[in-house]
Amino acid sequence: MAPAVDVVPFSQLSPPLVPSSDQKEYYSTGLRRRFQLDGLRVAPSGSSSAPSANVGYEVDESKFRERTEARLKLGNLPSAAPQGWPTEVKGPLVWSTQDFPNEDEYVYTLTETDITEIEEALGLFKEHDLDGSEVSSVLFPLPVLGSRLDKLRQDVYSGRGFVIIRGLDPDRHTEEDTTIIYLGLSSYIAERRGKQDQRGSMLSKKKPQPTMVLPADFGSAIVHVIKRNDETDGQFSEDKPFHTDTVTDCLGLYTYNLPEAGGRSILASAWTVYNELAATRPDLIHVLAQEDWPFDTFGRNPPFYKRALLYHHDSKIILSFSRRLLVGHLPFMPRSPGIPGLTEAQAEAMDAVHFLAKKHEFRPRMLKGDLRLINNMAIMHRREAFENSSLHSRHLVRMWLNNEEACWKLPGPLRIAWARIFDDEEREGHWDIMPVRKNGKILRVAGSCD
Repeated sequence: MAPAVDVVPFSQLSPPLVPSSDQKEYYSTGLRRRFQLDGLRVAPSGSSSAPSANVGYEVDESKFRERTEARLKLGNLPSAAPQGWPTEVKGPLVWSTQDFPNEDEYVYTLTETDITEIEEALGLFKEHDLDGSEVSSVLFPLPVLGSRLDKLRQDVYSGRGFVIIRGLDPDRHTEEDTTIIYLGLSSYIAERRGKQDQRGSMLSKKKPQPTMVLPADFGSAIVHVIKRNDETDGQFSEDKPFHTDTVTDCLGLYTYNLPEAGGRSILASAWTVYNELAATRPDLIHVLAQEDWPFDTFGRNPPFYKRALLYHHDSKIILSFSRRLLVGHLPFMPRSPGIPGLTEAQAEAMDAVHFLAKKHEFRPRMLKGDLRLINNMAIMHRREAFENSSLHSRHLVRMWLNNEEACWKLPGPLRIAWARIFDDEEREGHWDIMPVRKNGKILRVAGSCD
């Protein structure tokens, strides 16, 4: 039986949309065949004509409070979590703001011996004359540091859910060699790397400033640039809402450079949020667990699919959602016309997750050269507003990583999502090491990343 995911063709939309002749398929032929996606159930015609909640990418607390008050007045809301779901989850993933007073609990600072071992591994890898995409724990040997990284992997997948490796110096090497280093270190946590957009970009840059063009000798890397639309010049006043990156078990973030002010990456435990919902608003767990949330594919075929945001699977709570995919991000990426919006219950549930995450958020320091590794199945993150200057410009590189052994068992809909990112050989992978400028405009490698 095919997993419970609704895939909706253009003809079923209201108003109906007709795919163009060059419409890109969201799922490759192989994935559609493997998961029987062409035969999945279809939403009934006209389902998108129901009234939609007035909710957008930016979180509006006043609207959230009004919506909560209105829904509570309706009454008849479930007073317990769904049958079979826990009333409370326990373990190291349940934490809050004040639970990490000592950085040594979650930061591993590289020693001089570690740095020497990394330099030797870099030299050995380069002697093989291999593509950068072939970096692995075997080809980037770290005999002593590797055992410490094994412990950090356990912290990510079965501990608090995040670690920071500190002590790398991005100014010490070329961007090409620095890339090999952070790929080498992260390969001990999770060796498989995923495609971060429809094109197949393997690295996503967060850097609005111009830089050099990708060196032509970095393996099979190909420069493909898309205009950066949400980070323009200097000021970035918008705080990002809490979310996960939807389709990876381990999120890797390498910090090349820091902005003049702000820009910190903030974390929150989905398990802590779940416990508070179970104690105070279990009805919202029912909403989050319904398989009727419409995820926009932004002009691809199908134009949207449906699944849940929250899962209880193999005795674990898994949260997986991106607000942008559910409501768009005006004015940069408007929601596709004709597809369903969110209901009032869904809007309240999504906002409740954000505000509970803010209540329990943790704001670790962010230093140049930090490599963050985050359990993306249970840890949410957001980015605070920041300001760049001529001397200090925010520059992060994102990796989507998968450890086939350590990754939690996934429910059917997430198995499809993971397969699209990590198993789809029909999409070529592109290793873009540097962002570029074209015709005087700031550009970046990688497109929309969900």
